[in-house]
Amino acid sequence: MLLELVDLRPRPCDNRWWVPPFAENVTYEHPHWWNRQPGEDPWFVQVLDQTGIEVARVEFDDPGGINLEYADVPELGDERLEIQFIEVAIGARGHGVGRRVVRNLMERHPDRRLFAYSEGADRFWASLGWKSFEHPAGGYRTLFVQSPDGLRTAL
Repeated sequence: MLLELVDLRPRPCDNRWWVPPFAENVTYEHPHWWNRQPGEDPWFVQVLDQTGIEVARVEFDDPGGINLEYADVPELGDERLEIQFIEVAIGARGHGVGRRVVRNLMERHPDRRLFAYSEGADRFWASLGWKSFEHPAGGYRTLFVQSPDGLRTAL
């Protein structure tokens, strides 16, 4: 499946976005991630299949923040780029879309080091070869950081 990634960012003439401009006819498990008012400089990615149907969504936080309480996290400077949320549409799940989206993001941003706080998807992030970091107090989302080597051959 060929994917097209479309950056969705406000244009200079846009006053403010109240919600991201995604397709409304696509079903997601976590619609509350996408139906909220974005921050000051929102950056979303709409993922379309070869027929133009939306199959996934991504929200970036550029550069994003690393919680310093997590143990042994490598120093990430200005090259860091946080995947705030990533979600595959319910109808597109089980076809490797999520893995392909992350691969495409890594290819599009070779000078950036991606990271994400897992929203219950630890197995997914680990399968990408990303390094996991736990908060010492427990009960926090697992932090996953892209390997410094970039893409894993298993992808």
